[in-house]
Amino acid sequence: MHKIFSSLRFVSIFTLAIVLVGFFSYKNLDKKHFYVENPSEQSMPAAAYYKNFPQNEKSPAVIELGLYIDNLYNLDLKSMSFKARGWLWYNWTKLPMIDGEIDSGQMGLFDLNFIDETSVNQVISSKQNIPYTSNSGVDTFENDTSFDATLSASSLNLRKFPFDKQILQILVTDPVHTSQQLIYKVKQFRLPPSRFNMPAYKLNGINFAEEFRIYTSNFTDDSNVLLSNDSAEVQSQASFNISISRNTLTSLLEYVAPVVLVTFMTLSLVRLGKDYWEVKLQTASAAILSLIFLQNSFKQGLPTLSYLTCMDIIFLFAYLVCILTFVDGFQLELSKNAVRYNGLYGKLGIAIFIAAPIGIFAWLSFPL
Repeated sequence: MHKIFSSLRFVSIFTLAIVLVGFFSYKNLDKKHFYVENPSEQSMPAAAYYKNFPQNEKSPAVIELGLYIDNLYNLDLKSMSFKARGWLWYNWTKLPMIDGEIDSGQMGLFDLNFIDETSVNQVISSKQNIPYTSNSGVDTFENDTSFDATLSASSLNLRKFPFDKQILQILVTDPVHTSQQLIYKVKQFRLPPSRFNMPAYKLNGINFAEEFRIYTSNFTDDSNVLLSNDSAEVQSQASFNISISRNTLTSLLEYVAPVVLVTFMTLSLVRLGKDYWEVKLQTASAAILSLIFLQNSFKQGLPTLSYLTCMDIIFLFAYLVCILTFVDGFQLELSKNAVRYNGLYGKLGIAIFIAAPIGIFAWLSFPL
C-alpha cells in the first residue's frame, strides 16, 4: 500500500511540474515580449495615442480605407508566413502634405507586413484618381490597389499546438507619411468564408483596429527619442485581424492518436508474466524509437521554438510511460524472486498514462 501511495504521489508531482513549467514559461515570455521581440518600436491603439496627443488628431489628411480578401492561403508554420490576395480601396478629401507641399505620387502604394518585398505584386487600378461628390457635398477622390504577397505571421503562438488558435494580421502603413501627415480610418473589412483556403484551420472571425506604429530610434542614439515628448516618429497603421483555430477532432486523429496508440500497445504488455520480460524490453525499445520518429516528423512542419508546445508535453508523457515499461521488464529480469515481483514500474506507467489527459488539459487551460 505504501508503494502505491508513493507512485500516486510521484504522478501528482510530475503532473504539477508540467503545469508549473508552462505557467512560468508564460510569465517569463510576457515580461520579455516588448524588449526581446521589438526593442525599438511598438504599436498602440489610436484612441490611446490621441488621448496623450490630442493636438495631432486634426492636422493630418484622413484616408478612409477598406480591405477585401479574395484569397487567404498557404499558411506555413515553418516560415511563420501566409499568402493573401485582395484589394485595398481608399478615398480622401485632401492629399497629405510633406514640408508644406502636396505629394500625390505615393497615394495608393502601401507597406504591408511583407516577409519578402521582392515577390510583392501591388498594382494601382486607375492611374488617375476617381473624383465624386459625397453625400455631404464634399469633393472626394477614390481608388483601389490590388496586391498578392507573402505576409509575415510573426504573432503566431504555438504553445498549444496542435490545438492552437491564431490571429493572422494584415498590417497596412504608408511608406512615406507620418501620422501628422496622414492617418487611416478603417471603414470595411471583408473575407468571404469561401475565400479562406487554409485546410488545417477553420475561420472563426475577423475584425479591424486603427493603431499607431511608433519608431523610437533615430538610427544613431535613441536615448533622446521618446514617445512621451512627441519626438519619436509615428505612423498610422490599419490592423486587419483574422481569427483561426484548428479542428479538435482532426488534431486528435492526425497528431495525438499515433502517439497514444504506440504508448497503449507498450502498456498492454505490463501484465505479462515473468517469462515475457524480453518481449517487454524489445517492445518498449521499439516504442521509444517510434516516438522519436513521430516527434521528428511533426517537428519538420514547425519553426525552431524556444518554448514547449502541447505536442511536446504529450510526447513527454509518452516517453515516460515507455521508459517505465522498459524498466519494468528490465527489473523483472534482474529480480531474484521474480514470482513475487509486483510490477511497480509498470503500474506507475499505467498511472501516468491515465493522469496524462489531466496534465495536458491543464497546459491547454493556461492563457499562453
